[in-house]
Amino acid sequence: MPNFPIIDTHLHVWDHNRLKYSPFEGHPLFGKSYHVEDYQRDCGDVEVEAMVFLECYCDFDAEGGQYIEEIEFVEDEAKRDPRIKGIVPMAPLEKGRAVEPLLAEMVERFPKVKGIRRIMEFDDDPRALTLSDGFIEGVNLLHKFGLHFEINVNHTQMDIIREFVRHIPDVPMILDHCGKPGIEEGEIAQYRDDLAELSKHPNLWIKLSDLPVEAKHDSWSEQDLRPFIDTTIEHFGVDRTIFANDWPICLQATNIPQWVEVLDRALATFSEPELKKFYRDNANSFYRLGL
Repeated sequence: MPNFPIIDTHLHVWDHNRLKYSPFEGHPLFGKSYHVEDYQRDCGDVEVEAMVFLECYCDFDAEGGQYIEEIEFVEDEAKRDPRIKGIVPMAPLEKGRAVEPLLAEMVERFPKVKGIRRIMEFDDDPRALTLSDGFIEGVNLLHKFGLHFEINVNHTQMDIIREFVRHIPDVPMILDHCGKPGIEEGEIAQYRDDLAELSKHPNLWIKLSDLPVEAKHDSWSEQDLRPFIDTTIEHFGVDRTIFANDWPICLQATNIPQWVEVLDRALATFSEPELKKFYRDNANSFYRLGL
């Protein structure tokens, strides 16, 4: 375990009694509510200095969504655990300029809002969404508000992202969960090729998280993950790679202490300053937490 408190840049909490999450309904693991107290329990011996909340795909449609309501819910969670220092909500960036009033409200009312995530992975047509003029305009608009953009896709959609990032020159971006590489499928060659290309964009960072979920949930090994961890560090380096857990999504395949232990062994050659960058300092910088 790190001998210093870490920053977890991918925390989910949700409450089925307060907001609606249709994809989770009836799910054996996600069909119940998760609160910050549950997270603290599951941290075990891992000492966490601060957390960043990521939106949980609350129900939305073309007319609107629970965008503000989810932020308000997380603000209430933060009253009970002030270590929640950052919030990354969802916003309909595909509306282009029309999303500006919503972004302005988020920034003005909620100082903890640091960026926006609009999941492309689960859209009916991820390519049409991601490469549309409206979406590109909406993402570029984040620069005006000092916000970053979080990319959430899987490895079958990385060709879309390779094109998309060329249209976003100024907005800081981060690739969540290493782009959900094809670990179970053994797609290390594709992963190396994708990262070699994506790492050329200096405004793009990468979040090293959730790799066990992309492997066989009940039978993965560290040997399965290690080539993907090594490739991530090789291409994005110590300065643009950020640690995260993705709790409670990670519980499908691992837990918080186990994931940290896997990374500790994989990064055994890191110096103390390098470990602090990976586990804490890069997150503090990218998410502007002021710690």
